[in-house]
Amino acid sequence: MVGSLPPLGWRAKNSSASDLAQFDIYPNPGVKKAEIPFLVAIQNDHITSRTGACVVIPLRANAQPVETIAPLVDIPGAGLFVLSSDEIFAIDSSRLRHPVATLSAQDRAKIKPALDKVIGEY
Repeated sequence: MVGSLPPLGWRAKNSSASDLAQFDIYPNPGVKKAEIPFLVAIQNDHITSRTGACVVIPLRANAQPVETIAPLVDIPGAGLFVLSSDEIFAIDSSRLRHPVATLSAQDRAKIKPALDKVIGEY
């Protein structure tokens, strides 16, 4: 029913660590943790629960932001990072554990224009 849906990025208090919420920020489980300390989940919750994978965008440390395509985002408690939208990829959702934060509404609004630059027409 419309009106009964939770807001984007919402997570139930008793959710397990395997539940993924859109716009949650996870520590990078890969080998490039110094360059890319975090990944932000951008796939909607409905799709993630059906595929076992999650589409993420790397958050780069010590990188130069680029207008629209690679903007700065603020990770609460960690500082500013570059949303590296041209490096979007899917990862097995079991590798994403213990979100450290959730993107603010202001930073969420930067994702769609960034992805439009990556896959849009020119």
